[in-house]
Amino acid sequence: MESINRHNCLNCAVKHLASAAAIAREMLTGYDTPEYRLYLLGNLNEAQEQLTGIDVELANLVRQVRLWIAPDRLEITITQEKLQAIETLGKVVAKRPASLPAPMAGEPAAPTAIPPCRCSESGSSAATPWKSPGRKFQPGPRPVPGSIDIILPLRADGSAQANDELRIALRSIEKHLRNYRDIYLISSREPEGFSGYRFVRCSDQYPRKQMNIHAAICAALRTPGISSEVIFWADDNVLLDDLDAADLPVVARVDDLLNFSNAPDARVWHRSLRNTGEALRRAGYPTVNYEAHTPVRFQREKYLALESEFNFYEEVGLCYISLYLNRYGVINPLPMRQIKATFESPKVDPKALEGKLFAGFSDGGVEGGILSLLRTRFPDRSRFERYGVTRSLYSSCTRIGVVIGTSGSAPHIDLGLHWVVRGNELPALVVDDCSGDAALAEVCARYGVELRELSAHHGHYAGDLQIFAAGLEWAREQGIELLVKLSRRFIACNRWREGLLDLARRSNAVTFSSYTTSYHYGFRTECLGLYVPAWAPLIPELKREATPGRRIFVEKFLHDRARLLAERWLSPEFEAWRTAHPLGRDKQGYACWEEMLGTDRRASREGFLWHNADSVEQYAAAARAVGLPYSEEDFGLVRKPGKAKP
Repeated sequence: MESINRHNCLNCAVKHLASAAAIAREMLTGYDTPEYRLYLLGNLNEAQEQLTGIDVELANLVRQVRLWIAPDRLEITITQEKLQAIETLGKVVAKRPASLPAPMAGEPAAPTAIPPCRCSESGSSAATPWKSPGRKFQPGPRPVPGSIDIILPLRADGSAQANDELRIALRSIEKHLRNYRDIYLISSREPEGFSGYRFVRCSDQYPRKQMNIHAAICAALRTPGISSEVIFWADDNVLLDDLDAADLPVVARVDDLLNFSNAPDARVWHRSLRNTGEALRRAGYPTVNYEAHTPVRFQREKYLALESEFNFYEEVGLCYISLYLNRYGVINPLPMRQIKATFESPKVDPKALEGKLFAGFSDGGVEGGILSLLRTRFPDRSRFERYGVTRSLYSSCTRIGVVIGTSGSAPHIDLGLHWVVRGNELPALVVDDCSGDAALAEVCARYGVELRELSAHHGHYAGDLQIFAAGLEWAREQGIELLVKLSRRFIACNRWREGLLDLARRSNAVTFSSYTTSYHYGFRTECLGLYVPAWAPLIPELKREATPGRRIFVEKFLHDRARLLAERWLSPEFEAWRTAHPLGRDKQGYACWEEMLGTDRRASREGFLWHNADSVEQYAAAARAVGLPYSEEDFGLVRKPGKAKP
């Protein structure tokens, strides 16, 4: 009785697959006889039977290969691709451990019988490859409709496009993907402006992107209640046509992982590809490049089992998609160029989307306008998007106030207050960084504005943040809704309040700034408009971060908060505004106040003074023009153009 073949032997399955591969290779070289076809078919069928009681998914995978090779009795045509599929199956089965991790608590065990196959015995196909009847792309039984969750990792600080990539990805999923269950977003904090998803908290703690995404995937897969099979989706993956979640195709590139260099001076991404290929080769697996940047299905236990076999956290990290698919096997992957439109340069051709299932893009494609093109294709908001504000924030009665930050330098304050108080008829506050300049009090008294001094000298960087905090406190006390912060050397010698109010009412933004082509800053703080109800809750953080003498990159610090507030206070008006006025990838989170700031802080503009562009002679001339008795020496702290630091 012990010698009876019970059809549950891994070694026997490997033996039959090896025989099938040897026979297929002989057939490919000319020995294509009816007997060889019969032996090939018999070995594949026996390999399937041996696996039935061990691994139903691998057994089903062998069946798919058999039906692909022999769709109608012994009508068999062997190709190099089919031979490679048999050899890959043999390697995968040979590496399968004797036992796999048990399902998580509450999860059903794997089925014990091979489910019905949807493959057409005739091998017919439809016009588009991903709609071909019976097309099987990954091993395993067909999931129950609605049982697949989507996991989507996000950067902790959101995207540089104000999460527009995520919006479009979710719109494409809602429009075209059928039979999925929940969407899980994984990040260290929840994104503003979205709801209706499940959230998994996971911080970016590793030095490489690949490592952090792998950690996020594992965190999601260990979340109680998540499906046993998931779809990994990136925020710049866009679905362009109808698709069932269970029919998600595998997409492959034409190059091999081992074709890339892992030399120290090679690109980090290329090093990761090569290291992944080397790890797979050492383990005896194929090294196909599946990094097509399209969604892919992962089976939970199998993905988590990779951690005991490969080190994802050494050197530059490994490519988790190629590692998973090569480790567990794939049949009939589709070529990337056949199924996906990729936009990686500023040359964006709308025709490239025609006939494709997926679209993907990089920063180059964003610069070329791919997001605008995709917004046109997906204009309707998904159920996952929400507005933080559904009303207009500004009216003709909106109160505007100004805070000017300084450290002494009474002549600059005198000239600035002249144009703020008398030229624009606005209330103002002057905040001094504990300079001890007695002349400031006299100047402020002459214009009827309040002077507040910081309790200690904080310096240029921390002092700037303290001035923002003091200005917001004052604005809140005075009932001012829109606060403009001015540096002492930024002086607008004209009437600008009506222009700001018009911009505020049209855009409904909560921050008003600009960028500079010189210095390559995407956000400027020498003149900044802030909606007080949005920014005032940040006062404690501003004070906490701005300790005396601390060096802070103020532009980046405030820009990060502006991005966050832009999503928290997102309204239909601001969404329409930023769509109609697209800025570069590093210029998000505000309405561009170009009329006031221009777009180059080193360019001199009529009616404005700024130390990067204008000389002490120009400051003195502007003072004399309004009757203020100051000379060039009085403005001597201002450096000549070209000498100033940003």
